[in-house]
Amino acid sequence: MTAVLREVELDAQVSVRGEPPMAPNTVAGDALWLGPDEWLVLGGREQNYADARAAVDVSANRVCFELSGEGATDMLARGCALDLHPSVFPTGHCAQTLLARAQVILYRTDEDVFRVLVRPSFADYLRAWFRECS
Repeated sequence: MTAVLREVELDAQVSVRGEPPMAPNTVAGDALWLGPDEWLVLGGREQNYADARAAVDVSANRVCFELSGEGATDMLARGCALDLHPSVFPTGHCAQTLLARAQVILYRTDEDVFRVLVRPSFADYLRAWFRECS
């Protein structure tokens, strides 16, 4: 059971305030629900959300890791209190949580594939944690 970690370069990130176009803790296209009136759009542009209460480019705000493979869920479970079983946290779900004490946005893109968005100041710490867990 091994998991593979890679860093994913994101084109852009836009924090949008207004009525989210998806259900709580889900992903719709490239939009991740973060709260009752907030979502994060990966690859979006501010000008695409002119009707929103606010749209701010936050592209430099997070580093994105992708953890994949048969052991991905088990590795994340070592540092995350969320129940990551597919029946509880299926593909297309996301959550803001702690991973190894670092605040992250976690979302499942496939059964054995997760993306972890973390602030750049915690990226090296999280890389080291992933290495130690593997």
